[in-house]
This record gives sequence, structure tokens and C-alpha cells, in this order.
Amino acid sequence: MDKIAAANLEARIELAQFRSKRTSEFLSRFPEMETSPDEALPTIGWEQLERQLRSLAGPDSERASWEMEVLRVSARTNPPEMFFRDLLTLAWSLIDGVRPPQSAEGAMD
Repeated sequence: MDKIAAANLEARIELAQFRSKRTSEFLSRFPEMETSPDEALPTIGWEQLERQLRSLAGPDSERASWEMEVLRVSARTNPPEMFFRDLLTLAWSLIDGVRPPQSAEGAMD
């Protein structure tokens, strides 16, 4: 294994550890709760969600598309409440015109 491959592997391991730790910390602060069907959110598709984020982003609409891809990938492994927190943070950042914080859990209250 050459140096670049070793560095890439190490970076991927660190990222996996970071994501795992982030999820564990989130769940320790916000344990999963049961929701009844009448409390469920309305169904919405990824295309609809992206369309709304692009609209909110205004001139930064291109960023909304690639941020949406990141969000979509993380939704496969994150708890639903964590996904929605990340979605709200992204929407806020697109409206405000700033990048979302990488580790928002430090201020989860």
C-alpha cells in the first residue's frame, strides 16, 4: 500500500469513527421516541425537498444541490430525528447564506 492509499484509508476510518461518535452523542442527548401514525410527518420526495431548498437558497441554489446529496447519503444511516436536525440546519444556512456548522451537537439544547 502506497502512502496516498494509506492516508486515504486512515481518513476514511477517521470519518467513520467521527460519524459513529456523532450519532452516539446525538442519541444520548435525544433518545429515539415512538411516534404514532397520526404524529408522522407528511410524505415528501427528495426532488420536492431539493426544489424547496434551491428556492430558499436563491443565488446559492447550486450549493443546495450538492448539500442535498450529502444529506441524502447521511439519511441512510442517521436516526430520523438527526436527519431532520441536519435538514433544518441546512435550510437555515441556505437562507442565511452561510455554511452549516460541521458539529452542531455542541449546541444541542
